[in-house]
This record gives sequence, C-alpha cells and structure tokens, in this order.
Amino acid sequence: MIKLSFATLGCPNWTLRQIVENAAQMGYAAVDFRGVLDTLDVTVRPEFTTELAATKRLLADHGVLVSGIATSARYAVEDKAELEKQFDETRRNMELAAKLEAPILRVYGGRVPEGHTVESILPLLVANLRAIGDEAEQFGVTLALETHDDWTNSTVFARLMREVDHPRVRVLWDLHHPFRTTGEPPELTYRNLAPYTVSTHVKDSVPTADGKHQYVLLGDGDVPVKTMLDMLIAGGYTGYAILEWEKRWIPNLPEPEVVFPHYVAKMREWFEG
Repeated sequence: MIKLSFATLGCPNWTLRQIVENAAQMGYAAVDFRGVLDTLDVTVRPEFTTELAATKRLLADHGVLVSGIATSARYAVEDKAELEKQFDETRRNMELAAKLEAPILRVYGGRVPEGHTVESILPLLVANLRAIGDEAEQFGVTLALETHDDWTNSTVFARLMREVDHPRVRVLWDLHHPFRTTGEPPELTYRNLAPYTVSTHVKDSVPTADGKHQYVLLGDGDVPVKTMLDMLIAGGYTGYAILEWEKRWIPNLPEPEVVFPHYVAKMREWFEG
C-alpha cells in the first residue's frame, strides 16, 4: 500500500510525544512536520535543537520516519532582503531535515508580487529556485514546490519545472488545489506534474454556496483523490500520501483523534484490496 504520513498542521495541540505515539498506534509510517504546539518553525524548538538526540530516539523507538518538513519559505520574491529571509528559513530547515533523514522539504512559490504577473515573475522564480536547489545538494534534501497560492495551474507549473531543470527542485502535488481552485481534471494535472512529483498532500472537500469549500473526511467530498492516487501508483510513485488536515488554520474542523484514524482506514479500504 502507498506509504502514509500526516502533517502536524492537523494536530496543533499535540506534544511531540503524542505526535509520534499516535502515528505509530494509528498505522502511519511517518510524520511531516509543520509546527509543534504553538511554534510553526520547528527549527527553533528544543525538541529539534538541544533535545534533537532524544527526538531521534523517540522516532526510532516507535518505528516512525519523517517524510519531510514543510516550511513557509517562498521564492516568487523580488525584494532582496525579503528573499534572503526565505533562503535563511530554507537553510535552517534543510540542515534539520538532513539530521532527521527527511528526504523532502516543502517550499512555496507564493503570491505573485504586486506589479507582476505569473509570466513576468516566472524568470525570477526560476533563478531563485535554481540557487536554493544548488544549496540543497550539500544536505541531500529535495525541495518540493507545492501547488499552492498563484501556482495551481499545472500547465504553468510544468513549464516552471522544465525551466528550473534542477534535480533538487521537484513538485509537491497537493491533490486538492488544482482540482478545486482551477477545476483541472485529474488526468491533466497528472500528465503535467507526475514526472516531477516527489510528495503529495491529500485532503477532500465539498463546495459551499459562497463559492468556497469545506474540508471533510476523506471520501466524503467530491475531490477525485482515489483517481489521482491510482494514477500516481500506476506510474511508479514511491513517495508518501500525506494527510494535510488544516486544523491549525481552521480550529473548528474535527479533531485529529477522529480524522487521522479515518484516513488510514479509508486508504486501506481503497488500496489494500
């Protein structure tokens, strides 16, 4: 079966020990770090600095791997001082990812800066990603640019990847965003992104009357998640299917004690047969 992980975005009130113990008990192979408790940037927490050795023992004792670290760093940035902040955040997290033997580090394109279009900012985004990709080499970490913000059109995204043309810069295909935000059929997104996809975020939703969407348990919405995963698996995808439950941003979503086991059960229903 496809390897399962969850992003810690979905359990903002869990301690590190609760994260690891629940992952092992619920049937996850790994966790993806996007904050712990009240801290979003895990590189500043004691569990990942002065107590890192204990954290690695905790993970090993429970047989839980780290599928990746999700940063806030974004690279469609023109201002030099702002760009340097993005590089610094990425460097800190690449160093931690290497220590945790986490293969993937999530980064963003981000919003197109004021005064630019996707077309006009794309060459700068390409150059910035190439530069940070070169730095990723020394850490043995692959940067996964997420289909997010102004970068959910997979045809544009595929062009971006061709122009970046760097082995350490690949794609995190959030299965939800191109389908929900641009209405892309999964076959088109797969065709454009599959050659570059090294990680996935999985979530389901239903449209709402105001033109937005509401997140629901996997299988209860209309996002063709299984179709997308079937195509990826058939195409040889070996990365994780990471549950990204946005509890940190939307506190009234159902609790992880309900959602996380349901995800494992649904995935087993779909793929163990």
